[in-house]
Amino acid sequence: MSMQFKLSIHVAVAVIATAMLPACDGSLRRETPAAAKLEVVRADPARNRLWVLDHEVISVYDNTNGRRLRRIVLPEWIVLPQRYSCLPDLALDSSGAAFVSSNVLPVLWRIDPQRYEVTRIELVLDTDSDKDVGFTGLSFAGDGTLLAAGAMAAALWQIDTSAASARKIASFPSVARGCDPATLVRSGQDQTVIAASRPK
Repeated sequence: MSMQFKLSIHVAVAVIATAMLPACDGSLRRETPAAAKLEVVRADPARNRLWVLDHEVISVYDNTNGRRLRRIVLPEWIVLPQRYSCLPDLALDSSGAAFVSSNVLPVLWRIDPQRYEVTRIELVLDTDSDKDVGFTGLSFAGDGTLLAAGAMAAALWQIDTSAASARKIASFPSVARGCDPATLVRSGQDQTVIAASRPK
């Protein structure tokens, strides 16, 4: 049994136990269903770490013994509930740095893999600057390009973290909500896709 699997079991047991804690009046406290809670887990095998994002903090664990190495609070992090928007996401780049999105603002938080310092990156959008734009479905391509799905409107974005900019690649007007870039690409094969024009 792998340590990651063991850690996942411990996290699940803790969530269940917390949901069953008695309230002050002796009744059982009912939590929202687990599916509505934010919990993103990303493994970094090269550095033997496990990153876990929830509604309040990011926890970094040693993936060998399950010991928590850091508890990180993101400054000015805003999260909308899932009923309004896709949930935010967490992705690791090739250096082990973590990137966390907001699902309502065009902002990323970068966490240094050695010192755990947090940098807030406000992204300049090439379009939709008059709308609430947040990101989900963060994914690094093989060349290091960061791709994301729009958290509120079905769209694909390319994010340049060094330039603090985001460019819309395509939008999917017939998709109600697309929280996963791969799903959007598959949907786009059969539905209307509006490709964003490149700046001249």
